[in-house]
Amino acid sequence: MPKVSEEYREARRDEIARAALRVLERKGVRDTSIADIVEESGLSTGAIYSHFTNKGELARYIVGRYLLPRLDGLEAAGARGDVLPPREALRAMLGVFDEAGLKAALVLQFWGEAMVEPGLREQLVTTAGRLRGSLEIAIGPWASAQAGNDEEAAALAASAARSIAALAQGYIANVAVFGPRGIDDYIAGAIAVLES
Repeated sequence: MPKVSEEYREARRDEIARAALRVLERKGVRDTSIADIVEESGLSTGAIYSHFTNKGELARYIVGRYLLPRLDGLEAAGARGDVLPPREALRAMLGVFDEAGLKAALVLQFWGEAMVEPGLREQLVTTAGRLRGSLEIAIGPWASAQAGNDEEAAALAASAARSIAALAQGYIANVAVFGPRGIDDYIAGAIAVLES
């Protein structure tokens, strides 16, 4: 039997993830089963289960495929010493919705499921921790330029990272409930409200 390349496995996982996202958007997180994903993808049940054993595993893959590379990029910018103000870090983070085509309503549903499903909750907590850590690194040079010493810079970066994450969550909830809104419009609106 010929060996399957890692590129082939990755392409198949992407195919399954895209099919899953389509059916999740139509049916919702709670009402989507692996059987629905099988039907949507046109693959066999065995093909799906050879890549993902449950929705939690699939959610981890989607996070790893779409969100983590963006976090890696933010961390790399901070590590290089690029001065990234908080509003630019927020813009870069929210860009995943435009570029990957992720839907805010779907993210919101996963958050809701994570409150009652232990495996998804663990994934959410892990991802949120990674997100805040990445943001702290990304805005570290900006915080250093604002603060008087390293301790103040670290405290400012931690506080600002938490606020950026909260603003990102606000964008997701706002778009899921009230409909589409441009990222730049959202950021400008938040700045206008906070500065008034």
